[in-house]
Amino acid sequence: MLKVLTLLFIGSFSALSFFNSPAAPLPGAGLRILVTNDDGIDAKGLAVLAEALSKLGTVVVSAPAENCSGSSHSTDIFRGSHQAREVKIKGAIKAWAVSGTPADAVAWGVLTEGAVDPFHFVVSGINAGSNVGVVAHYSGTVGAAMEGVGLGIPSIAVSQSGGRDFSLSAKVTVDLIQRLSLEKPTPGIVWAINVPNLSPGVWPKLTVAPMGGRYIKVEGFQRSEKDENGEVVFRSNLSFQKSAPAGSDTAAMQNGEVVITPLLFDWTATQEMARMQSWDWSKPVAP
Repeated sequence: MLKVLTLLFIGSFSALSFFNSPAAPLPGAGLRILVTNDDGIDAKGLAVLAEALSKLGTVVVSAPAENCSGSSHSTDIFRGSHQAREVKIKGAIKAWAVSGTPADAVAWGVLTEGAVDPFHFVVSGINAGSNVGVVAHYSGTVGAAMEGVGLGIPSIAVSQSGGRDFSLSAKVTVDLIQRLSLEKPTPGIVWAINVPNLSPGVWPKLTVAPMGGRYIKVEGFQRSEKDENGEVVFRSNLSFQKSAPAGSDTAAMQNGEVVITPLLFDWTATQEMARMQSWDWSKPVAP
């Protein structure tokens, strides 16, 4: 019988030192990895990822019970109680389906399953759809990884554009984890992997590139008549852009390359902050 737990997130995340992650062992030497996603606990990409990462050590899954695509780094933690249901996923020693957002699922996994024996990595994915450029800001896949790095654990978000064979994306993710374990992960970084629809039997060209471009654009809204409750019903009109800034992650993706983008958890615009700190704030501009 599946165990159902009702949980209440209490207190703050300060119980974990910010960016105080354990030293990662050498590749294949017993990593502990928390796997999550935003497509929901039943998504194929999650299952493929969990099984592939189990070859590197111990895998625990904590993912949203339902599809939460587009939820970014939102949370329901401050809205009272939630539910966590234990399920079975191949490759994972334990798996939880958590009510709430992807970030909530990561918090539950880290603060419960990782409380005594901390995780070396949080890996979010494999998302069905790419998260390059500006689109990454909307992504629950990236948001889940941001929650992981915010709790002090090196985190990866992996997404794939098209296709149902996630094996290549899983192989690239395993390779990146092994490289990071050797080179030591930089604190405060989420590594976003985006994989186009490529043949799983060929090792792809990999590019490291910055965010850039908006391959999906909202052009406006299509409104209909008011419903029985007097509310306007509308749908978004989307367009897909075929061009992107040269050298960007979007351009690399459109060129058929696997692209990895390091993203900062700290959003501070340091150059702008320094410019503003030089201003005279002792009096208003005008009386």
